[in-house]
Amino acid sequence: MQPTDMPTTDRDVASALRRAGAAPLRTVTLDGGMALASWENRQGEAHYERPKHHALSVYTLAGNRTSRLVAGRPVSHGFQGAVCLFPAQSQSHWLIEDHFQFLHLYFDDTDLQRCIEQVWDSESRHISLTERYQVADPLLAQAGQLLASTAWESPTERLAVDHLTQWLLLQVVERHSSQLRRAPKVRGGLSAEQSRRVREFIESHLAEPISLNQLAELVHLSPWHFSRLFRTSFGAPPHRYLLHRRLERARHLLRASDAKIMAIALECGFTDQSQFTRAFRQRYGVTPGRFR
Repeated sequence: MQPTDMPTTDRDVASALRRAGAAPLRTVTLDGGMALASWENRQGEAHYERPKHHALSVYTLAGNRTSRLVAGRPVSHGFQGAVCLFPAQSQSHWLIEDHFQFLHLYFDDTDLQRCIEQVWDSESRHISLTERYQVADPLLAQAGQLLASTAWESPTERLAVDHLTQWLLLQVVERHSSQLRRAPKVRGGLSAEQSRRVREFIESHLAEPISLNQLAELVHLSPWHFSRLFRTSFGAPPHRYLLHRRLERARHLLRASDAKIMAIALECGFTDQSQFTRAFRQRYGVTPGRFR
C-alpha cells in the first residue's frame, strides 16, 4: 500500500461526503491506485454530482434512516449490509437522519480494464457499470464487513486487504457490469519451481510487508490467477498461509531463544505485541508468554 497523486479523501465522492458532514474513520490507498475509506455520518444531505471515478459502498453499521431521494422524495432506504454502486458520471441525492457507518472502495476505468484483461484474458475498452442503490448483495456485504474489521495499516494484514479488494472488483465486473459473465475456472496449481520460488521469498521476508502483486510478479502471473493457483498448491489463500508461517516462526523463536516477546513479534512481521498476542492465542489457544 502506498500513496498516490490522489489521496483517498480527495476523490469526488469523498469530497461530497465531507461537505455533507461525514467523517472518515480510516483511509488507505492501495497498490495500483484503488482506495478504501471507512466513513460515519449522523445527519445531513449528500449530493453526488457526476464523479470522475466509480465507488462501491457497503453499509457496515445501521443505515436504516438513510434514504435516496428523487425529486425530493425517498425512493429507497438503507439497512445494515446494504450495497450501493456509484458509476462515474452518475448523480444521486441522499438524506441521512441517524448515525451509520459504511465502507467505500474507489476505482476507475483503468482498474476495470485491468481486471478484464487479467481474469478473462481479453480487452474491454469500455465497461458500463449498473447503478445499484441500497440493494441486498450478501457476498459483497460480507466482504465489506471483513474489510471493515481488517487492520489496513498492519503489514500482517496487507495480503488480506489486497485479496479482498481484488475479489470485490471482480464481483463488480462479474455481477454489476455490462460484461455479465462468470470468471473462468482456474485448474491446477503452481509448478514445483514456482512454488519453491514463492515459498523461499515468503520465508526470507516474514518480517516485512508482502503484497499480492509482489508474489504474483515472482511467477509472472496476474494477482487473480496467482491467488487461485496458490490456494490449490498450498491449501490456503496467500494471506492465511503467510500468517501461518509468521506464527510458526514465532513459536520456534519462543522455544529456541531468550529474545523479548516484542522483539519476536517484530521479527515475524507484527507491528505490536498486542496484535501478535491476539493472533497467537487464536492460533494456539495460549498467549506467547504462557506458551514460553
